[in-house]
Amino acid sequence: MFIFPWYTLNDQIKITSNASREERLQMKRTDRMRYMNVPFAINIMSGNQYEEKQNISFGGISEGERFTARQKTQCKEQVDGKMIFPSEWGIQMHQHDYFELMYVLEGSVEQKIENSTYIYKKGQACFINRNTKHCEISGKDFSVVYLCLSKEYVRRLIEMTSNSSGMIYRFLNSNLQEKATYKKDYLFLNAFQNEEVIKCTCYLFEKMTKELEEKNPGYLFIFHGLVERVFNILQDKNKYQLLYVSLDSTVEEILFTRIKDFIEENPGKCSRQEISTKLNYSGDYLNRIVKKYTGLNITQYCQKVALNETKRLLREGNMSISAIIDKVGFKNHSYFYELFKKEFGVLPSEYRKMHR
Repeated sequence: MFIFPWYTLNDQIKITSNASREERLQMKRTDRMRYMNVPFAINIMSGNQYEEKQNISFGGISEGERFTARQKTQCKEQVDGKMIFPSEWGIQMHQHDYFELMYVLEGSVEQKIENSTYIYKKGQACFINRNTKHCEISGKDFSVVYLCLSKEYVRRLIEMTSNSSGMIYRFLNSNLQEKATYKKDYLFLNAFQNEEVIKCTCYLFEKMTKELEEKNPGYLFIFHGLVERVFNILQDKNKYQLLYVSLDSTVEEILFTRIKDFIEENPGKCSRQEISTKLNYSGDYLNRIVKKYTGLNITQYCQKVALNETKRLLREGNMSISAIIDKVGFKNHSYFYELFKKEFGVLPSEYRKMHR
């Protein structure tokens, strides 16, 4: 069983399963909490306008069943050509007992997250945790896919994935911890309007849906692999910009998170000027923020991240030490050895022997 957070209890819903509509509606929702009793589901919402009629349709599919719903209403509210979802559609602030990745396939959707409102356009996405209240407010000729994942499924996915690194996996892992019970955060993802990247991402969502619809032998394994592929493409810094947002964060905290993520994704390969250009803030201002949160200036912090990456490569890989030094961006090998010995008390070759 799975759930749409937007339909009202009086909607005409077509269900292709054995469960009765009444039983299903009792299972699906409370006023502000949405539940999901299967490991995963894909929901699709789309909307358009024709003359004075607004249309919105939902379709969903999970491991065992699927249903569709359709709404039509008079065009009573409209702002800049966008559909304002009427209150009778049941679209209200809510949260989930599962993780939800919303990806805009076409058009644009306006979403409220806690006390702020954001517009998501084609190729943009929001990965929201289980505690953050949100709702869709309006849309313009839109099509949106929602990948819904239970916490149990996410936990198994992380355990089974050979390379569960990257911002998405860190976000999910952090939100599985007991101390995250009241945590309110999400990820914003942006493909920079790169049509090839968007096309590739949409294709993966299409493949997921097709596997769940056809249910050919081995479809669950294929579905799991497609989830991994979606995560990998979304956290590829060459394809998407990822921004972690904590709703308890100040502007400076959010900016430091962006600096930290950029440096960690490019260990040893980014200068203060490059960070300044990337984030569109002055280098002096960014330097003050890094100093405030780490006690180091940007150059020192970049070196620290590069040295930590060196440790990982020495432990896990078979690259030569010389190749590792080049990989983490040090041109002067003698200077690198000096820094490494000062930071960790041993030379790289000694560190590798100790951790093999």
